[in-house]
Amino acid sequence: MKKLTVIAAALLLAANAYAGDIVPQPDQTQGRSQHSFIYQDDCRSCHANNPQQFVDDSACRDCHGQMSEIAIPEDRLTFSEADPHQSPHYGEGAQCIACHSEHEPSAPVCQECHRAWFDQR
Repeated sequence: MKKLTVIAAALLLAANAYAGDIVPQPDQTQGRSQHSFIYQDDCRSCHANNPQQFVDDSACRDCHGQMSEIAIPEDRLTFSEADPHQSPHYGEGAQCIACHSEHEPSAPVCQECHRAWFDQR
């Protein structure tokens, strides 16, 4: 229950986790600039058969791989232990949306306690 509370709180944060700029996309929506290709199929790349359907981590993993396979450039980390993809608290247990959002600004869940570790973007 505590993990769900932390994840829900992270979704309410207003700062950006760097994952590309949010730009206008077709059909009066907005999304990450590097994902513009996924809007060409009416959003079905992530939302399966229904653009209104909630997206789970499997949609992220289909393109990006497992969290442990996603390297964060060293120059983006305050120090190597600050890598959120190698979290001592969550391991690979945190959901992608705990830090990343496709359609609106978001912030890493780690930032709730480790504020100095993350740039405001």
